[in-house]
Amino acid sequence: MIEALRSAGASALALLLTRAEFASVELSLARAQILRWLLSALVACVLAMLGLIALSAMIVAALWEHLGWYSVALLAVLYCASAALLVARLLREAATLPPLLAETFAELAKDREAIFGASSTVQDESGGQ
Repeated sequence: MIEALRSAGASALALLLTRAEFASVELSLARAQILRWLLSALVACVLAMLGLIALSAMIVAALWEHLGWYSVALLAVLYCASAALLVARLLREAATLPPLLAETFAELAKDREAIFGASSTVQDESGGQ
């Protein structure tokens, strides 16, 4: 009897350690992905800014005789509208991302059901009664 409890405890501990390792791997992958995105975004922003500066100077020089300072204002409005669209897109993408560690929590819920049975889920949702 005691040996069976000891074995069950060891199995439960091994299962929890395995889930913790999975969570650790998932977090490290998320961190690496975020760093890649940030570095790529930074490089893209620097290159885009250099290109926009050169293009803006060329457009303003070409239109200065006809529009004067209106050419600068037109470019400023264009850049602000583009930035607003980009921010809206990024916010929409961020809102659709799955929660962090979603897969790990789902696996932990499966483990809980396997260990304690389906009745523990009903008790947890009803406030433990």
